[in-house]
Amino acid sequence: MNKILLAAALVIAGSSLFAGDVLRFRGENSQGSFTEEKGLMKSWPQEGLTPKWIYTGLGEGWSSPIKVGNRLYITGSDMSAKKEKVVCLDLDGKPIWQTVTGTRWERAYPGVRSTPTYVPGEKDGEGRLLVTTGSGELFCLNAADGKILWSKAVSSDYNSNFMSWGMAESPVVKDGLVFVTASGSKALVVALKISDGSVAWTANSNNDKLGYVTPVIVRDQLIVMTDGKVNGISIKDGTMMWEDDYRATSDITARNGNNANTPVVKGNRFFVTGGYNRGGVLYELNEDGKGVKVIWKNKEFDPHHDCAVLVDGKLYGSNMANNNGGNWMCVDWETGKTGYETPWDKLGKGTVVYADGMLYIYEEKRGTLGLLKPGDKFEVVSSFPVSFGNKEHWAHPMICDGVLYVRHGDALAAFDIKAK
Repeated sequence: MNKILLAAALVIAGSSLFAGDVLRFRGENSQGSFTEEKGLMKSWPQEGLTPKWIYTGLGEGWSSPIKVGNRLYITGSDMSAKKEKVVCLDLDGKPIWQTVTGTRWERAYPGVRSTPTYVPGEKDGEGRLLVTTGSGELFCLNAADGKILWSKAVSSDYNSNFMSWGMAESPVVKDGLVFVTASGSKALVVALKISDGSVAWTANSNNDKLGYVTPVIVRDQLIVMTDGKVNGISIKDGTMMWEDDYRATSDITARNGNNANTPVVKGNRFFVTGGYNRGGVLYELNEDGKGVKVIWKNKEFDPHHDCAVLVDGKLYGSNMANNNGGNWMCVDWETGKTGYETPWDKLGKGTVVYADGMLYIYEEKRGTLGLLKPGDKFEVVSSFPVSFGNKEHWAHPMICDGVLYVRHGDALAAFDIKAK
């Protein structure tokens, strides 16, 4: 087979991995650092970036795309049927297939929340996509053609105790299993075999409400955050190794959790925060894995649902003054001391990711994209307003192969950010 035919075969298969592909929400372990990226712009044109293409038709939602080989995968809303869907695009933004999955969350802010997770197959064409819906269903799809292979009604099977905004986490996978936070009377977490959807194990309930946090893996544990608790669950068998009352640990009297920030991880330590003036806590997992200790607390650093990113020993993100605003912060990973807390002109709080020596920030008040230099002062090198799409600017940007992908509601745009 010549190279042209081989390349075509890989596109058709839709599952061959390229170096640096982004297979899940916010990249490896959901940390928001796209470390494979090199040779990117260190500033943008004064007039801003012009999209290579814009795809419209996603429907309402705030999920991010992932990139696998020559394909992009992203969730969307089937507005007329009040269902969710998965959309597959090529790298020019042209649709390849779309599949309607489960029931959209309708009680508050209808629209998709979960970003797909890709799992490679043993052979080309056998890759799978895993995605949760706002109403608490888990679907496994064939990545090549979008066919639904199996599904699980997690919320109804395990009596999930929802809060206002349904299920918002993205699937976490390891060793042939997919983990979903049920937060129900029957289980806190359920682990399913990716091969057929059968149950491998369940973790006992922690008697708390469901949060909106995508779990992370620290050593051999799944770190799960619910409404007010943080738990360590053995990936091997679902044993609950430890539990901490984050509400008490954070020393702040605030409203119920609404926790939506994926923990930031380095080694045995992980940073947890829940927004709503609840502050941030750096935990360290004990050597025996049966408990944690608190390293420091920072009462000001409380991203809303925007997450944080760790770069060269500094945490970066925005805090939450209220639903509409907040300041941008830098916090020392070792000490928890604030390096800066600065407003961005008259703009708002927002999401942050990292690639090739620069921070990419996307504020939600007016929808401004910014290029921020890491360091001891808040220095925005370039910025421009997002002029496409609709509704809230809540989606997290994704960067892969020198392309910045930004979703705004119904639309997904691709920007070439390679240095010329």
